[in-house]
Amino acid sequence: MWVKICGITRREDAVAACEAGADALGFVLTKSPRRADPRALMGWIRLVMGVEKVGVFTDEPLGYIEEVSTLLGLDTVQLHTQVRPGHGVLRARFKIIRAVKSLDEAALDDPTDRILFDASMGTGTRGTWTPSGVPFILAGGLTPENVRQAIMQANPAGVDVSSGVEVSPGIKDAAKMGKFIQEARS
Repeated sequence: MWVKICGITRREDAVAACEAGADALGFVLTKSPRRADPRALMGWIRLVMGVEKVGVFTDEPLGYIEEVSTLLGLDTVQLHTQVRPGHGVLRARFKIIRAVKSLDEAALDDPTDRILFDASMGTGTRGTWTPSGVPFILAGGLTPENVRQAIMQANPAGVDVSSGVEVSPGIKDAAKMGKFIQEARS
């Protein structure tokens, strides 16, 4: 099971997530209580190796997304917005994850590599856990206590957690991250 720990703002949380076995780290680079300052990330993000680094964006200008993603050495751009024609140019340099509120929104002709289903669109509230004919990453309201049940019900290709493993917005709990990853893979 592919696991992403999102909302990383501190190096120590990134290291703890990697040590726990996360496949990907998410850095929120848009308006959010979990927004990471790109200037602060520049001091350490390239030292984090062996994990996919994902930048989360909403309606930022294409030039900003490309510039910040390149500057930080990100592997993937996650878009919480309608895919616009200009977003296709990002695909030449980055993998693309498109966040949707409903799997019905997931058009197969979008310039995306993966679909993230988050009914809450980043607010951390739980949506429905139902299987789909489209491979997807499940997010929204997941915790170490419910991730196994969510996986059994929805059969996703991966899971993404942020608030479910936090002490406060942007501050992760290493024990919760470890338990989440363990439960997701059991």
